[in-house]
Amino acid sequence: MLTNTIEQSVAARENEERSPLPFRFRHMPELDGFRGFAVLLVVAGHYLEFRVPASPYLAALDKLGVLLFFVLSGFLITGLLYREGLATGKVDFRSFYIRRILRLAPAFLLFLGVTLVLMRLGLITDVSRREILECLFYVRNIFGHSLTLGHIWSLSLEEQFYLLWPLSFSLLPLKRSPAIVLGACLLFMLWRGLAIHAQLFSYSSGVYYERPYFRFDSILIGAFLILWLSSSARAVSLLRRVLSKTPALLLWLVLFIWMMFAETYTRAWYVSGQEPLVVLCLAQVVLCNRGALGKFMRLPALRYCGTISYSLYLWQQMFLATSVPSWGPLRRLPLALIIPFAISVASYQFLEKPILRWKDRLAPQSSP
Repeated sequence: MLTNTIEQSVAARENEERSPLPFRFRHMPELDGFRGFAVLLVVAGHYLEFRVPASPYLAALDKLGVLLFFVLSGFLITGLLYREGLATGKVDFRSFYIRRILRLAPAFLLFLGVTLVLMRLGLITDVSRREILECLFYVRNIFGHSLTLGHIWSLSLEEQFYLLWPLSFSLLPLKRSPAIVLGACLLFMLWRGLAIHAQLFSYSSGVYYERPYFRFDSILIGAFLILWLSSSARAVSLLRRVLSKTPALLLWLVLFIWMMFAETYTRAWYVSGQEPLVVLCLAQVVLCNRGALGKFMRLPALRYCGTISYSLYLWQQMFLATSVPSWGPLRRLPLALIIPFAISVASYQFLEKPILRWKDRLAPQSSP
């Protein structure tokens, strides 16, 4: 059944490629694989950064994985908003936030609850009760200092963005929205670059990397991509023509080389240089997926990693990054990988998946 669904999806996209129409947003199995690839980069990056400190270049894999998440998130959420706008002429804010809460809250509350229990048992010592509240209210990218909950900064940034984005999107004229969003991305890039160049804050403090007023463009640029493709047949044709002639390995190789070496030479434009490269990689997955790239992103194991990626992202940090106090073999391979994967599978199967059925009932999505 799953194979037939994927084959039908690929066949439908092949038919679309023959017609000069804008991109039609819908579920694509390749994007599950893209998400799975992103979370595996985070896992690998955290292991290399905190357990193999002799590999500084590859340690940036976790930051690249987070950027892949950001760009994909902007692409998917804005695609849903755009489709809803076309179908109904408006954005249903109530349904949007119900869907977000039902998708994120169950696994997140479970994670924070277990963290509190481990704190009480003395097995987590770098987290304060105040930081639990900071995570709960999604301000961990502004406050908080622990390593165990350090990764919650990215979830906080996303939720801060989505607190503002539906209303902002509803006010945009659809025809001009790609140009407006692109302009906003360029302004963020320019502001961040000039701020780093002027040394407004310490570069090592994480301000430029985590604060919303320096990083919203990492999500917004994914929104630009889907708005551009959805509103312009010429954009679809141009990108498909160029990216179909660009070897996927070459594009990803350029991205990885930038990730490993560019920060040494240009801190001011390091993130800004990565973002368009990730956008091109995502666009290639979306538009040119009939070959090896599409087959790779449709691998069942990779897609399943994408399915459990949210829980896996939550749980991997305390096993792969934190080392004090010692948990013995639980924080060493292979258990440091096996346990968070096992928890993620159980969380998805027994908690997230049943609640996702409520999401479709309580806040169904509109389609044209």
